Amino acid sequence: MSARSDSRDEHGQVIPLVVVFMVTLLVFCGLVIDLGNAYRVQQALQASTDAAAAAGAGQLTMSYPANATNATNQANLFGSTTGSKNVIGGVPGSNVTETVQTSCVISNPNLPCNGPNTVTVTQKASVPTFFLGLLGYNSIGISTSASACSPCNEIPLDIAMVIDRTGSMAGSPFTSLKNGILQGFIPGLDPGVDSVSLSLLPPDSNGLTNLCSAQSSSAYNSANALYTVVKMSNDYLLSNGNLNGSSALISAINCIKAGGGTDYANAMESGYSELNADGRAGVQKVMVILSDGAANTGQNCPAQRANGSWPSSSDPHCTNPCGHAVADASTYKAAGYLIFTILYNDGQGTEACQNWTGANESPAITPAEAMQQMASPNEYFLDPNPSQLLAIFQQISSDMAAGTSRLTS
Repeated sequence: MSARSDSRDEHGQVIPLVVVFMVTLLVFCGLVIDLGNAYRVQQALQASTDAAAAAGAGQLTMSYPANATNATNQANLFGSTTGSKNVIGGVPGSNVTETVQTSCVISNPNLPCNGPNTVTVTQKASVPTFFLGLLGYNSIGISTSASACSPCNEIPLDIAMVIDRTGSMAGSPFTSLKNGILQGFIPGLDPGVDSVSLSLLPPDSNGLTNLCSAQSSSAYNSANALYTVVKMSNDYLLSNGNLNGSSALISAINCIKAGGGTDYANAMESGYSELNADGRAGVQKVMVILSDGAANTGQNCPAQRANGSWPSSSDPHCTNPCGHAVADASTYKAAGYLIFTILYNDGQGTEACQNWTGANESPAITPAEAMQQMASPNEYFLDPNPSQLLAIFQQISSDMAAGTSRLTS
C-alpha cells in the first residue's frame, strides 16, 4: 500500500514541472516568433516612413510658396495606414497611425524661410501577437520617424546669369532688378558649391572698368565688346552670409547701367561658352535669363552689316533674333542645361519680335512665346510688376533643386 501511494505522489509532483516547462516554452516561442515579427514590421514601417518623408518633401518645390497641404497628402499616400501604398502584411492599416509635420529648417543661413522645406513623418503601429497573447500581451507597440528636406541646398551648380540692361530698363525697373538679384537670388546660393557668371545684353565695351573704377580691371573679363563681363566665381558672399562688396560679381551688378538694344542670342551664347570654358565637370549647368521685351536685333546688325563684319545677309542673329534664341536654348536644354527665363516689366509680351530691318520675324513669334519656349518646363516667369521680382528670384533659388529630396534623419 505504501509503495503505490509513493508512486502517486511522484506523478503528482511531475505535473507542475510540465506546466512550468510549457509556460517557459510558450514564453520563448513568443519571444522568438512575436518579437521576430515585430522586428519585421518595424523594418517595413521604417521603410514606409522614409518613403513618406521623401515623397512629401519632393512636393515642396513643385509650387511657390511651398504647399504644405500637398506635401502632407503625398506623405500620407506613401505611409502604412489604411488606403496607403505601403500597408504591411499582418498589420491592419487601422493599427497604424501617421503624423506628418512640415517646417523650415535653415541649412543655409542666407536662404530665408518663405515656406516649409522639411517634412517629418512619425508612424506608430500596434503589432498583433500570437503566443504572447496567451500570456496577456495582445500587441507590441513600435514607432518610427524620418525627416526629409527639399530643397536641400546641396546640389552644386554652375550658373550663368544673362541680364537685360537695355535702355527701356532705366529707372525703377532697373533698381528692382538689382535688388532682386542682390537680395533674392545671390543670398539663396551657397558659395561652397555654386559658381556664378554674369553676361549682359547688350554687351559692355569696357568690361565695366569705367563704371567700376574702384575695382581693378583684372577683376573683370578684359576683352572689348563684352557680353560675359564676370567669369565664373564663388566669392560673392562673405563667411557671415553678407554680400561681398569686393567680389567682381557683386560690384558689377551694382555698377551696370541701362542702355542699348535687346539681343538675347549673342548674350546666351557667351554665357554658354563661359559655362563650358570655366564650369566644372559633372556639375549641373543653369542659365537664368531676364529681359524686358523682344529681341529686336543682333548686336549692331545694321552697322556691322554695312562694314562687312557679318558673314552673310542671312545671319539669324539679325534676321530671326527671337527665333534664334529659342533654337540656342533648345540646344542647351538637350545637353542637360536647366534654363529659367523672366519676361520682366513688359505687360504680357504680346508685341511681335522684329528683325534688324524692323519687319516682323518669320515665322512670327512674340516675346512671351520666345521666353516661354526658351525655358525649361515650368521655369518661365511672366512678371509685369517690378515689385514681384525679389520673390521671383527667391523662387528661382529654391527651384534650382526642384524634384530632389534627401532624408536627413
